[in-house]
Amino acid sequence: MHGAVMHQIFGEHMKNEDAVSPVVGVMLMLVVTIIIAAVVSGFAGGLVSSAESTPSITMDVSIANSGRFATSFLMATVTSVSEPIQTKDLKLTTRWSDGANTKVTVTDGSYNVFGWSGAGMGSSATAPWGYGAGIQSVNSGKPGNSDQQFGNYVLMAGTTMKAIPAGQGGGYVSYSTASSGYGISTPYEYTDWTYTSGSKVDGMQAVLGEGWEDLRTGDVVTVTLTYTPNGRNIFEKDVVVE
Repeated sequence: MHGAVMHQIFGEHMKNEDAVSPVVGVMLMLVVTIIIAAVVSGFAGGLVSSAESTPSITMDVSIANSGRFATSFLMATVTSVSEPIQTKDLKLTTRWSDGANTKVTVTDGSYNVFGWSGAGMGSSATAPWGYGAGIQSVNSGKPGNSDQQFGNYVLMAGTTMKAIPAGQGGGYVSYSTASSGYGISTPYEYTDWTYTSGSKVDGMQAVLGEGWEDLRTGDVVTVTLTYTPNGRNIFEKDVVVE
């Protein structure tokens, strides 16, 4: 009798353990599922937050090489932005091929134009220069004001970024009075102006690279803007040279 009672009690205990084990397993699975869901949700939230923190921009971009300084340029006019964008947070990249080599030039707000003080600037500046909306003090033609330097101004709808080649004779002036620069004597060639990195570089050379004068109508230049805080490209376009 005593043995039968013990067997019954022990048997009931084993049944209880058998009943508890599946419950514990289910609970553990629920906990793991909840943790995984939380991690995935946090990761997705981070992606959304990162995407939301990246501004968007649209621009009309044109590049012209007429063979003369007064009518050659790189110009990008902002048509819309999701929010004002500081150019100090941007990197401008141009890429093109001369048939033998691919030329890649990056502008990040550091000085890239040198030896052009005759154009109304200091000894160094940063192209492309800003005009229009968001520029407090605009020096038309000769981009001599510091808030026109790339890295110092803000992009908004109506802002224009522009780079031009050297044309010297007291500054950026009419072709007839210029004495040094691009296309002065011979179209598509520089007169009294030898590209020297760090000491003599004009706006077009700074933005498009040495040898940009080899570009001709119909050639293609890829222009990219990168938002440096997160490394995302916010604009890219293949621009056909005029």
